[in-house]
Amino acid sequence: MSRVTAIDYETTIFTLTPDSLGPNKATLLHARTTINNQTPIYKAILYLHGYIDYYFHDHVCQRFLEHGYDFYALDMRKCGRSIISPEHDHYIHYCTDLREYDEEISLAIEHMIKQAGGLLATLYAARGARCADIDAVILNSPYLTAVKTGYVESILLSILMKLRRTHTIHAPWYGRSIHVSGRGEWNYDVTKKPVEKLPLHGPFLSTVRTYQEEIIRGQIKIQCPILFMCSNRSLRPDRTWHDEYTDVDLILDVETMKDAARLLGPQITMHEIENAMHDIFLSKESVREKAFDIMFEWLRNLEADWSAKSKL
Repeated sequence: MSRVTAIDYETTIFTLTPDSLGPNKATLLHARTTINNQTPIYKAILYLHGYIDYYFHDHVCQRFLEHGYDFYALDMRKCGRSIISPEHDHYIHYCTDLREYDEEISLAIEHMIKQAGGLLATLYAARGARCADIDAVILNSPYLTAVKTGYVESILLSILMKLRRTHTIHAPWYGRSIHVSGRGEWNYDVTKKPVEKLPLHGPFLSTVRTYQEEIIRGQIKIQCPILFMCSNRSLRPDRTWHDEYTDVDLILDVETMKDAARLLGPQITMHEIENAMHDIFLSKESVREKAFDIMFEWLRNLEADWSAKSKL
């Protein structure tokens, strides 16, 4: 495994359309590869984070740089580096329609083109303004279907969506399984990605449900190749810590996720990663190394096809 070194990122700030909560911005990070690809193809990856998350995956960036890819990562509105004010801390990852994120994703892709994409990546690759500029999509445990909940949790989510309210729940085990303050190895900023608490925004959950239902009805299709990766099993955590929490997806149900993924398009490759966590690339070293091997082998095959087509 390569030792992760300090990465020099270029930062671009996008000023976005304001909403009812005030101004918005998005932050695009860019690291340039030093590898001479000896090919006419410009290779670049755009990393999109998940819910209540932000980009801190330097080790993923380094792998792409070593394989000749320029690496871009986008902290979307009200997330991570794009939180504008203390008031935004109460509305991390708040939106009323997932299509709001199209603005910054489009700006990021336009920026990438001038230099030479979970559920959001899925939606944008299918219908986004610059979807024709996307040659492949890699999905890391995407939020394609509703989270399985108990009766009380289901009632709570229904109330939040109907009343468009926000409620913060105590959900510590996934955060503790990945952060250095618990059982994990990742020293990320807990003000940007809380360990103990998870805010549930009714409007966000409602728009997520809408697009998840469209996926299940087969109304969202991606035409480019897709690599889908997830853990080989899920587990609902209880009130006590169990060591197996570091070897499973604690957030989503992998079986329903896989069922939904099969509906996304005609060119999908699916891999279960044994003993992976929800975010596969935050799993134990041996697990994430297997995921890296699978991903770059898939990309190498695509690159061969792209190179052959560029010569026609």
